[in-house]
Amino acid sequence: MALILLTNDDGYDALGFQSLYKALVKEFDVFAVAPRFQQSGASHSLTLRRPIRVEKIRDKFYSIDGTPTDCVLLAYHDLISADIDLVVAGINHGPNMGSDVFYSGTVAAALQGGSFGINSIAISLSSPDYADFSHAVTYSIILIKKVLESGMKRLVLNVNIPDATIKGEKVTKLGKRIYRDKVIRNSQKDNVMYSVIEGTLHYRVTADTDFKAVDEHYVSITPLKLDLTDFDRIPAFGQIVEERECSNN
Repeated sequence: MALILLTNDDGYDALGFQSLYKALVKEFDVFAVAPRFQQSGASHSLTLRRPIRVEKIRDKFYSIDGTPTDCVLLAYHDLISADIDLVVAGINHGPNMGSDVFYSGTVAAALQGGSFGINSIAISLSSPDYADFSHAVTYSIILIKKVLESGMKRLVLNVNIPDATIKGEKVTKLGKRIYRDKVIRNSQKDNVMYSVIEGTLHYRVTADTDFKAVDEHYVSITPLKLDLTDFDRIPAFGQIVEERECSNN
């Protein structure tokens, strides 16, 4: 039976996480390690220079006073002695599309699994409310089985599920998220100020992107990679560096 490490960034008591957990344990060996508190937007941060509280809720189910990345690190290096077949992060309350992947704790957990060479899936639901995860759970189980049976290695998938009707699934690229941020200064006294970062989110719908797929009620599956190197820029910037070295000589 496949061993699945389940985590998230909404906290171990979040409905999306609990709904997926209850379905997975019926068919797989599941080890759940999730944040004790909400960690949305934690990205790939990890906890350093302080002890991390690790609480055993029940057998193979732990809460961590830390980030989603902490959860995967602690599970891999300490809590789980067997080989992990798949890391699943989710189901997230809200989509993670376009450049959301740089901020998402859900995606970061999957990327951390990928850094260990473990197939990993980040799963998110796009919905006006998050009261019912049943269709997202049903689809997630189907996809998880496909990945486990595929024989492929080092997969990191970012999956976004539309609300209600699912017409099918599409393999997509990351779209363009538009952030219109603003900072509101609530108060200031002497040299101390309190500010709130908020704003609105928009996106650009273009062909073959995650945004377009979800808008059209398809599940978006975007394969991710860990190497952020801009290979196209290496030759051009290398030439600039060489020119500066020559001028200095």
